[in-house]
Amino acid sequence: MRLQINLHPILEETVIDLNHSYHLASLIYRAIQRGDPSLSLDLHKPGIFKFFTFSRLMVPNRRFRIQEGKMIIKSHQAHFFFSTLKDEIAIKLVEGLLEKPKVKIGSAEFIVSEIRVLEEKEIKEKGRFVTLSPINVTTAQDDGNGKLRIVDLYPDTPKFYENLKRNLIKKYTAFYGHEPEKDELKIKVMRAKAKRLRIKNTYHRCVEMVFEAEGSKELLEVGYKAGFGERNSMGFGMVKVV
Repeated sequence: MRLQINLHPILEETVIDLNHSYHLASLIYRAIQRGDPSLSLDLHKPGIFKFFTFSRLMVPNRRFRIQEGKMIIKSHQAHFFFSTLKDEIAIKLVEGLLEKPKVKIGSAEFIVSEIRVLEEKEIKEKGRFVTLSPINVTTAQDDGNGKLRIVDLYPDTPKFYENLKRNLIKKYTAFYGHEPEKDELKIKVMRAKAKRLRIKNTYHRCVEMVFEAEGSKELLEVGYKAGFGERNSMGFGMVKVV
């Protein structure tokens, strides 16, 4: 299920952190908890896929300015997109937002003005996608002292594509209980922009992309609905079809 959640800023000038993905994730988790506390507990279990993702906060006509790491919104409208493989998660999110439509992104206050259920695009064996939130892919590397450290990857290395595909296979297997019948996947990056985003006190390197993908329809559907790459439930890896 795919949602567009429209927000009305309460103040004339609403200020949020440019690195607001963690605050949006907190908004989402709080709403799900109101809708279904037991589901919220399940989603907080460590080491499991959450099967949802969301976009960055968007302001129509780019009516905002950037100042000292903050986004100063000069509009009465803002929105973000949410997508999940599990309809139950989206339903409980909606219920929680309707129960308490006054929400916070960090310390900034908004009113949920509208929630739209969007039509999901048909995913085929070949398609072009653009990121609505940047993709994060990691690998473990030896630090030279016999210890492993986690390193963020960019599309300039084959390991990026290898681990991106492996992550999709793991998500598919965890959700459906079996491996996909086909797991071929080729990705061609048309445009890429490196980003560095902060989640809590840790920065993660990631990439905004326009890319073409061809191969397993099963894997592409998982990426489209639950997110490409890692840390999807923290606002990484949401895409739209173009």
